[in-house]
Amino acid sequence: METVAYKPIDCSFHDLLEATITLRTYSHLQYFTDLWEFTTVTGLLKNLVSEREPDGLSEYLVIDTGERIRLDRVVNVNGTFAPPFRHYLDFTCDC
Repeated sequence: METVAYKPIDCSFHDLLEATITLRTYSHLQYFTDLWEFTTVTGLLKNLVSEREPDGLSEYLVIDTGERIRLDRVVNVNGTFAPPFRHYLDFTCDC
């Protein structure tokens, strides 16, 4: 599988993630997996970590399940869309 180089995220969206982690409340999170599957979860956002990879530095969001999600693949947190994904629609149903 070909990997796509990490693209740094918007500073204001990074600040939103940090604030959400600090609040320690359950959050609605939408993101793309490594296989580009669109996924929706509800859980705690635990931490932001940086890791050096062959193509440079990448940042990840760690959630309460232990899963690490690349920040450039996070689509939506609690109804706030990341700038590259602002044109996406929320297709979830809270029924």
